[in-house]
Amino acid sequence: SILQNYTPPPSTKDYRHDLDHRIIKPAFQYWTSKCRPHSVSMGNAFTFLKLAVASLDRDMDIQEAKDVLSETIDIYIQERIVFADKVITKHAVTKIVDGDVILTHANSEVVEILLKSAAKEKKFRVILVDSRPLLEGRSLLESLTAAGIECTYILLNALSYVMMREVTKVFLGAAALMSDGSVLSRVGTACVALMARSNNVPVLFCCETYKISSRVQLESITGNELGNPDDVVTTSCAMDKTSFNGEGDYGSDGGKEEKSSSALADWRTKPNLKLLNLLYDLT
Repeated sequence: SILQNYTPPPSTKDYRHDLDHRIIKPAFQYWTSKCRPHSVSMGNAFTFLKLAVASLDRDMDIQEAKDVLSETIDIYIQERIVFADKVITKHAVTKIVDGDVILTHANSEVVEILLKSAAKEKKFRVILVDSRPLLEGRSLLESLTAAGIECTYILLNALSYVMMREVTKVFLGAAALMSDGSVLSRVGTACVALMARSNNVPVLFCCETYKISSRVQLESITGNELGNPDDVVTTSCAMDKTSFNGEGDYGSDGGKEEKSSSALADWRTKPNLKLLNLLYDLT
């Protein structure tokens, strides 16, 4: 790792300052510019690491300092992520009773752990709501069905139908929890929460403490993350000149022959058209 490979220059008077400015900050800037945009959880982890470096004794041997930092990072992962998921699961399982129909959206690791743990003691069914273009719920669906949990898979446009007829509880994951109580999560989560509220269905968000933010966010545009606009284009349901004949078939070929050109294939050439692929929304 970059931490274990670090060697302070001979002229350095305080290795803590050099480690922070020459290794940690450039690494974080590289990750946020080349790997993925800055997120709340990344910012919290970065702040934690900076404080851990600043709290080191300046006269401590460099190898000992690296060992202490490595141990501190491991403790952060265990306490803030691994143990936090177990604590959330322990409390959330008590909200599930036999016969429940639980709805969840997209893919959340803590919700997956929760549902698998609850399935060992209680019998319930899961309705998994997914949305394009990421369709992240498919990986969660595969994991839950492999664990023997009865599941139903729908897309977001069928949400109102199942919410009114079947759902008893909603469990959702979160990307960030703002200081005013609003939740930043995968786009579509706000629709699920609002639909549940209109039908008097309880909604429970599962969020670890390392995702808690001190800032306030009032809408879903500022500070959001944009996905690749071409992901919106490349969906098999957006094919040009494809019609539904009302008898379960798409087009004259029954949907067997996929059209080669999308209706939005040349969207970049249209000056008055922009595609917006928001990845998160605010609840």
